[in-house]
Amino acid sequence: MTELFYKTKLVQNILAKRRKKRAKFVLSKVNTFPNMSILDVGCGPDSRSFEDFIPKNYRITGIDILDEKEVATKHPNFKYVQQDAQDLSMFGDNEFDLAVSFGMMEHICNHAVLNKMYLEIDRVSQQWAIIVPWKYTFVEPHFKFPFFQLLPYSTKVFLTKILNLHNLRKGVEQDYNYIKNHYQWLTNSQWLSIFKGAKCYVTPHMDTIAIVLRN
Repeated sequence: MTELFYKTKLVQNILAKRRKKRAKFVLSKVNTFPNMSILDVGCGPDSRSFEDFIPKNYRITGIDILDEKEVATKHPNFKYVQQDAQDLSMFGDNEFDLAVSFGMMEHICNHAVLNKMYLEIDRVSQQWAIIVPWKYTFVEPHFKFPFFQLLPYSTKVFLTKILNLHNLRKGVEQDYNYIKNHYQWLTNSQWLSIFKGAKCYVTPHMDTIAIVLRN
């Protein structure tokens, strides 16, 4: 029921406006200029989190593990590279003016892998912005349930089964640890211990944080 509500045209329009405001906020925290080069880490199948809302002269390289045919964006200067973010060896040091990642890092629950991604992002970009859910947001953005992220794990599983939150009923039925293996809600200080030297900002709608290193 929750997922159906979020798919209505009204809600989708509201969410698009929120994403636009968030993208503008993130860009306000870094140095920007015409024709800048940007690496979008974990770009996903579409451009609704970032590319839809940025200048057309920005040069975007998106990376993800998706097959190329699954990725589509309307941005005229977007190119896609199928690649795991643990290995960005095809890019040189400081090759990009900015690297961004929207809604990916909270799914990398293996911190050894997360650290490899951080080191590569830091190496190839002059500045970066990592956007993840805020631990203390009112409505958790994936499961769309108030303070879901703060509940005991057994309660998370119970609610997901009963309400089919995020369409993950089957996931937790098949694997009790599915949520903890695919989602993490860290404090700001915990994120900053991984993405070193950055500053942390709560985004305008207080549902996500931006972890930013500005050059």
